[in-house]
Amino acid sequence: MEHFYRKEEKSNKERKYKNAISKTDKSRTMPIHERGVFESIIERVEWAEEQCSSVPDYHRQTLTTSLINATDSPPLPEGGVAVALKRWMKGNAQKPCEAANVDGCPTCYLPPPTSCDVTTYTLVIMAHTTGRLKKFIAPLVGMMDGWPGMSEIIIVWNSPRTTLTKVTKEKERIYATKLLAWDEDPSHPLRIFFSLEQGLTNNLLNRYHPKLRPKNQAVMYFDDDGPFFSKEAMVNVGLELWRRNSNVQVGAWPRNIRYLSSRMKKAGKKGLKESIDIVVKDVQRDSDISYPSFTPFCRNITQDHVEYNRDSFPDFNAHILLPSGSILHRKFLCFIWHPAFEELREWVAHHRTMPDDMMASMLVSHLSGKAPRTFPREISTTANDHSADNSAERGINTQVLNQSRRRLGLWNKKGWFDMRVEAINSLLGYFGSMHYGSDHDENQSECIPATPTLNMIPWLREGIGSNHCPPRDATHEHDI
Repeated sequence: MEHFYRKEEKSNKERKYKNAISKTDKSRTMPIHERGVFESIIERVEWAEEQCSSVPDYHRQTLTTSLINATDSPPLPEGGVAVALKRWMKGNAQKPCEAANVDGCPTCYLPPPTSCDVTTYTLVIMAHTTGRLKKFIAPLVGMMDGWPGMSEIIIVWNSPRTTLTKVTKEKERIYATKLLAWDEDPSHPLRIFFSLEQGLTNNLLNRYHPKLRPKNQAVMYFDDDGPFFSKEAMVNVGLELWRRNSNVQVGAWPRNIRYLSSRMKKAGKKGLKESIDIVVKDVQRDSDISYPSFTPFCRNITQDHVEYNRDSFPDFNAHILLPSGSILHRKFLCFIWHPAFEELREWVAHHRTMPDDMMASMLVSHLSGKAPRTFPREISTTANDHSADNSAERGINTQVLNQSRRRLGLWNKKGWFDMRVEAINSLLGYFGSMHYGSDHDENQSECIPATPTLNMIPWLREGIGSNHCPPRDATHEHDI
C-alpha cells in the first residue's frame, strides 16, 4: 500500500516537532516570544527534510510536467527559512527577559488564540496613486458612517506627499483635498501614513509594517481598488470569527494551491481531515491540542511542484488569503518585518508579481502552526436570498477575478499566472511545507448556500465556535 510517512514517523525528531507545535498552540497561557516561535519553525523544516529524505523511490519524479521558469528571479533556497532563523539567533544573544519570559520584553510575541474582549478595529488601505482615490474614498465614507467599531483608519501612502498636495487633475484633486483634510483633523479617525517619510520604499508589505502602530489589536485590510465587502460580511461575521481565532489570519477572499503528486495529495487530505475533526469537536482555546502536521514539499528530492488555482476562490481548503477582506492581529506585524525575514522580504519585493499576499499568509501560518480561517464574502440580508444555486447570478467571482489581477499592471501580460505559480513554488520550497488548508467541510470547497444569512453562521448562532467567546449582550449584538 502506498505510504509517505514511514514507520519511523514517531522518531525523536517527530516528537520534538509535535511538542514544538503544541507549545505554540498553548500560547493562551503565556506569551510566546520570537525565539520560541522561531525554534518551532526550524523544527518543522527539519522534520519536513527528514520526511522528504524517506520518500520511497516510487514516489520520486512522478510528475509528467515541469515547473516553468516564468521570470529571471532565482528561487528561494529550499528550507532557507530555517537557515535564516538559525543565522539570526546565532548573531543575536537571547535577552534576559526572554529567558525569564517576562511580559513587555522588547521582542515579538504571538497573539492569543482568542480575543473575545476586542470590540474595535483598525482599517488599513494601501494606495500610491490619486487615480484610485475615488475607488476607495466613496466606499470608505459609507464605512465611516455605518460600520460600528471602526475606531481608526490608516491610509498607507506609498508615494511622495506631493502626489497628494499637488494634484493637477481637478476630479482627483477633490478627493485628495478631502483625504488630506481628514488627516489634518485631530478628531477624525483617519490618518495618512506616508511610507517614504518613514524611511520605507514603495513596498506592498508596508501595509504590515509595525511603524503603522495601529491602536487596535484587530487590523482589517482592503486594497485601494477593492473589492470592498459588506458590513455584514466583514464586521458581523468576519470580525466575530477573528475574535474566536485571533492567532491566525482570517479572510473572505481565498486562493488555494493544487497538489500534483499522489504523495502530497494523500498527506494534504490526511491533514485536512484531522483539522476538520478538531473543528467538529468544537474544542475551545487550543487546549491540549496538537494540530495536524504540515504537508512536506520535497522540491529537490522528488522534483515536486504545485499549481496555483486561477479558476476559483474556494471558501474551504484555502491556502492563501488575498489582502482585501482579511483580518490580522497587530502582533503579527512585528514578525512580518522582523530582521530574520529580510531575505524573504527582499525576494518578494524583487519578484515580478511582488507576492506579498502569498508571503504574509504562508509566514503567519508557519508562525502559528495553523491554517487560516475563512468566512463568506457575501451575506444575504433578506430571508429568501440564500439559495444554493444562485452563485452564477451573484457576479462575485467575475468581479473578484477581474480585480485579483490587480495594481501591478501584470494581469494583461502573457504568462502572469505562470509567474504566480513560480512564486508560490519558490515560497513553498523556502518554508519546506504547507499547512492543511482552511477547514470547514471535507467534502465541499464552497459555502452552501453561497450567500448565507446571519442566522446561518455557526459561530453566531449556537453552532461550532459560538461558545469560544462569551455570548454578547443582545443590546450589543451588532455593536462590534
